[in-house]
Amino acid sequence: MYHNGFLPESALAAKLRSVCLKLKNAHALLVFLFVTFLVLAFPNVYAQSTRIYEVVQPSHAVAGAQSPLEVTAIVYYNNTAPGNYLVTGIIDQDTTPHDITPGIVTSSPDSCQNPPVLAAVCVIRISNSSRGSGAEHLDFKIGGILGGKRGLGTWDLNMTTALFDPSHNLIPKTTSTVLFGIQLTPVALRVTVPASVTVSVDGVQQPPGPALVGVALGEHNVSVPALVQVDPTTRLMFDHWPDGSTETNRSIVVSGDANITVTYVTQNLLTIAGPQTTSTGAGWYNEGKTATFSVAPTEPMAGLLGDLGGKMNFQGWYENGQLLTGSTTGTIPMNQPHTVTAVWQEDYSEPAFILTGILIIIALAYLMVRRRSNKPARRRPRRGRKRAKRRS
Repeated sequence: MYHNGFLPESALAAKLRSVCLKLKNAHALLVFLFVTFLVLAFPNVYAQSTRIYEVVQPSHAVAGAQSPLEVTAIVYYNNTAPGNYLVTGIIDQDTTPHDITPGIVTSSPDSCQNPPVLAAVCVIRISNSSRGSGAEHLDFKIGGILGGKRGLGTWDLNMTTALFDPSHNLIPKTTSTVLFGIQLTPVALRVTVPASVTVSVDGVQQPPGPALVGVALGEHNVSVPALVQVDPTTRLMFDHWPDGSTETNRSIVVSGDANITVTYVTQNLLTIAGPQTTSTGAGWYNEGKTATFSVAPTEPMAGLLGDLGGKMNFQGWYENGQLLTGSTTGTIPMNQPHTVTAVWQEDYSEPAFILTGILIIIALAYLMVRRRSNKPARRRPRRGRKRAKRRS
């Protein structure tokens, strides 16, 4: 029955409920369509997944430094079940096969459950309180004294995270990776040597002269030659390192930019010329030293004349036509290469005397032979005539 031109109260309520039900079904349909759209457009939002954000690392570091390098990141995980594991590590791309980089890592709000080894990997067990989604702040320490690449160039790394089930099986399509690199820069090792000297650093020969080599911090092998021939009459002789070492091949610990000066001594050659068979003083002398040279006052002549007593008498020492000294012993400062010549005077007196005597003997012998050949011979009497005279 109608009341005041309106439907009864019970009928009005039923009508409202019918309208609300229709509106509710329409809203549910809209929500369903919206959720379906999100799932199709952003499947990872509703699937188990991981994502690495805000990786922060040094762009470069000194090669061989002992201080570890810090790498930080935020790792998100979504829609996974409690009891699964979130595993995140830094992998060295420069090793074959690729391996986990040596290092240590801490995390928050959950702690890493790592074995007691130096490895840049963090294992986090997903707790019930996380409701299957969350974010972990990771702080890695790699390189330096912990190990890893120590040479020059770019250290190629990647940070990888993934979800694993309680049996430690990888959950498909939950892996996320970020590649990054750290440039390992050298320090300067300068080895100062004369222009003609060649330096070798870690077995690599540098161009002649002072060497500037970029090296990593740490121990390096440096070698220099003992002798370097500049020209036929000048050479360089290794003397010592700055610390007094006299080894031409040695190890040097580089802790920063270094300048090492190697001391060489210039040596000049003293050459002694002349026909003499013996002399003293020729050889190499350190620049600035004084050389002493000498010969005997007389020298026997070569060959038959020497056998007959022929000799040479010393006259003086000359260089470039200039008399240095008339003494058999002389000195000269070796500020440059020198050639000194011993000048001699031939003495034929003894061979001449002997030859004259021999000639006189030969002449006398010849005259005696000739005189004998010219003397008339005596005639012997014939025996037949003497016998006839006797008979008569």
